[in-house]
Amino acid sequence: MPYALLCVFAVMLDCLTAYRLNRRIKRLLPNAKTDGKLKSARMSKMISDLTVVWLCILLAVGVDDKLLGHLGNLHLGQYVAAIFVLCTSVSILENESSCNGAVWARAVQKVVTSKVSRHLDIDEEELEKLLNEKRHQHDL
Repeated sequence: MPYALLCVFAVMLDCLTAYRLNRRIKRLLPNAKTDGKLKSARMSKMISDLTVVWLCILLAVGVDDKLLGHLGNLHLGQYVAAIFVLCTSVSILENESSCNGAVWARAVQKVVTSKVSRHLDIDEEELEKLLNEKRHQHDL
């Protein structure tokens, strides 16, 4: 159970950072397709993902106890939860560093993917064009 709760915490933090990214995009590009709000479709995906992870944790604990018990306690459920939390942490970093002018965010963006184009449902070239126009207007 503690592993499942850590996964819930990670997903909730991911949702919070996605919301913050939507707000930054809306502030930077007011005419963008994003409205800066959380969507119920994304919430249902979050619940679906958590259900799959919980079932995988239960399966891993069962395999650990019932099938591989002769090898000692391998803690497979903990490994499944740790992998999920690690992947979610990367998503959190992507959310927080995207559309963020901070020095640390620019450094992180060299390693992870920007999620701005995904939130706007446009390709990277269109996004770069929008951002350049915004910078040009700001410079004038």
